[in-house]
Amino acid sequence: MTTQSGCYESVTDFYANKDVFLTGGTGFLGKVLIEKLLRSCPDIGRIFVLMRNKRGKSIETRVTELAACPLFDRLKEENKSALNKVVPVFGDITQLRLGMYEEDIQRLGNVSVAFHLAASVRFDDPLRDAIKTNICSTQELFEMLKATAPQLRAVVHVSTAYSNPENRYVEEKLYPPKFDWKKLVQAVDRYEPETLDALMQKLSQNSPNTYTYTKGLAEQVCNDYSTELPLAIVRPSVVLFTIAEPMSGWVDNFNGPTGMLVSAGLGITRTAYLRPKNRINIIPVDVVVKTIILAAWKRGTIERARGPKHLPIYNSAVTYEQSLEYQEMLDRGKEYLYAVPFSRMLWVPRGYPTDWKTLYYIKLIFTMLLPSFLLDLLIRMFGHKPLNTFGWYMPRKLTGKYLENAYPTIRRYLMKDPDETIPYAKRKLARMILADRIISIIVCCLTLVAIYRRMFAESL
Repeated sequence: MTTQSGCYESVTDFYANKDVFLTGGTGFLGKVLIEKLLRSCPDIGRIFVLMRNKRGKSIETRVTELAACPLFDRLKEENKSALNKVVPVFGDITQLRLGMYEEDIQRLGNVSVAFHLAASVRFDDPLRDAIKTNICSTQELFEMLKATAPQLRAVVHVSTAYSNPENRYVEEKLYPPKFDWKKLVQAVDRYEPETLDALMQKLSQNSPNTYTYTKGLAEQVCNDYSTELPLAIVRPSVVLFTIAEPMSGWVDNFNGPTGMLVSAGLGITRTAYLRPKNRINIIPVDVVVKTIILAAWKRGTIERARGPKHLPIYNSAVTYEQSLEYQEMLDRGKEYLYAVPFSRMLWVPRGYPTDWKTLYYIKLIFTMLLPSFLLDLLIRMFGHKPLNTFGWYMPRKLTGKYLENAYPTIRRYLMKDPDETIPYAKRKLARMILADRIISIIVCCLTLVAIYRRMFAESL
């Protein structure tokens, strides 16, 4: 594509010798973005990553741990020195000026591209916390970039495809605000958290949770700053495992669908309250990362000369036809769980969702709660701590090789279950299936005997 000077500027040329600033770099999406930039844009300048000390670990230690992640194995084979371009910067997105030291802010003077990925993705955050994390952080970042980054060519704000959940069809455009975000920012310091939570339903116009509500208002922050900064918005749907780069099936957390997958694979989660025909829109994380990188490139090259208030928006999601029904996803998932079972499974992976509330509670009690209490009791009897592990987020998608490839990766990296244990796990699963069938037969026989005796007694 041509720039203002009329010269072609490819994606790699655009990022060459350019400093990048990134929030949320230690998260799932952020890690994949860093890896892709370093591997596919080898001449990129420094990548400043906003971090805070966590669990007693300094930001330097966290960067070392980041580089040790299996996600970066391919990069280390091809260009190991590229990891030296990752520069940790101390900060906290919930604080004024992102909690950064003044000398670190000045280091960002040569930044050309900024990516704002940091956000709270918890649906049940108190409104105050969600405002500070998702709205205030966006404003603080934009104010800082305005004052310190004169060479800025693109700023990409990562939103969500569910920032406007009241719309059945979400177009690539900005929707009317549900409230004045500036008033909410002021309210954070004026009112108690309980007061804000009490006002949530009235303020949010019945948004389902604080996450979608505040992410939608953060887009309004982008709109207000679009006259001063070269902004673009990317809206991913449900972000899951990599589909190709740098490896297929990579994931590093138990959040949402992955947690449900692991819980089901261990034999813990056995039901969920939902309509099996409902569909889930899942997008691979490496596809989202490419969208983000290209959004910045396009905003900084062919759209660089666009006038004030230009705010391109990109939905990073699959089509309705590409989305997947829960039932189909669960059926596929069971196939893969039986092919590569976990060696630490507690019982046979099995279970079905239902939209019949009475049946759901019956299954919840008899297939999850009571067995877990009995298991905890046995564990206590042997002098160990109980598990008490419950969770019923539904797994969120995909079909074919995408989902199939994720199972061994989850097993290997999340469960720390080496491939050598697969034969043992299969034998264990076979024994559990046999025991499960024997127990089912015994229960059925006892039930029939009880019914027969009752009928015989009544006939007398």
